[in-house]
Amino acid sequence: MEHRVGSQVSLRAKARFGVLAVLLAAFVGSACKGEESRGAPPPPPKAPKPAACAAGGGTLADAQTAAFFPQKTSGFCLDPNGGDKTYGEGASLPIDKICDMFDGECEIYKGFGVRRVVELRYIDGSGSSATIDVHLSKFGTTEGAYAMFTKRVVGDGDPAGEDTPRATEGGGAAALGVGNAYLWRGLYLAEITYNDESAAEAAIRAVSDKLLAPLVKEIGQKIPGETALPQAASALPQAQRVPLGLRFVTKDLLGVPGTGPGAFGYYKDGDKRYRFGVMVRADEEQAKDVLATLGKQQGAAKEKGIGDGAVRFLAKEGEAHETEWIVARKGSRLIGIGDEPRVLRSGMTADEVAKISLTKDDKTKRLKEALAPKE
Repeated sequence: MEHRVGSQVSLRAKARFGVLAVLLAAFVGSACKGEESRGAPPPPPKAPKPAACAAGGGTLADAQTAAFFPQKTSGFCLDPNGGDKTYGEGASLPIDKICDMFDGECEIYKGFGVRRVVELRYIDGSGSSATIDVHLSKFGTTEGAYAMFTKRVVGDGDPAGEDTPRATEGGGAAALGVGNAYLWRGLYLAEITYNDESAAEAAIRAVSDKLLAPLVKEIGQKIPGETALPQAASALPQAQRVPLGLRFVTKDLLGVPGTGPGAFGYYKDGDKRYRFGVMVRADEEQAKDVLATLGKQQGAAKEKGIGDGAVRFLAKEGEAHETEWIVARKGSRLIGIGDEPRVLRSGMTADEVAKISLTKDDKTKRLKEALAPKE
């Protein structure tokens, strides 16, 4: 009996000691956590990865475009782990799969006649998580590729705005934004993006300018194709045009069915803002048909003494304000001048509109100058 009672007492003592030990451990752990939350230093950062580009970088599996891209650029190299993908003609993936990549914009690319897309990546040779991602799209026509380039650079914004990409050297046309770049040449459009989640916008701009500008120039030299702008774009007046202020439209330039493709130029003269539009047709008869179509718009009126015939009418771009245009024909070419809807807003007074818009006489004068033969 005494042995059993002694054993029970011993067990109770051990149990009490165990409870005390648990409570003490919990107290000590809580105290340590409190100290850590009050300013204990964080764990040291992980050491950078070994030089990822030491072996020279990776290679592209796509034989059609592999020669367009340098293996190394400014301390970055093609991802040695591969990962490049190709969509469309002669590719392992169907063109419809670009919808997963372009985040719902694939119909825009298809509308401009995209045929093939290559996706690839450069990684930082110093081991950081920064990357340079490239999408190279090939279109069925030069006009389609250039139209997509201008859609990316100008889009639905005002090219005179501060956030508009800046011109840079490369291919037929190239532009640098904040952390991204666009390059057009012939049938190709390259969209290049610098990614670094740990960097602020100012740092991304500075680093991406340093990294992307030379890459754009080198790719622009290697991509095949014409560097001359489509005919309608090259026919736009240059004086007072906003830098990169060009937009090529593959269907119904002025929003009037049947007018067909053409190019807009965006212009700024002091406070005055305006556009030129150019359409080039196969012959004079087709150009006459376009002018006749414009002359049938509500409120349209013929204008005398401008080119081979001219009409004045109101045009509307999407949800923007109606703007006055005067379009004249010269042979197989049509040139128009109109107000800039992207600086107009609801509720503006007549004086406010007049301050930023050209008068009818101003439009007529500038249009005649644009139609005059170049020396």
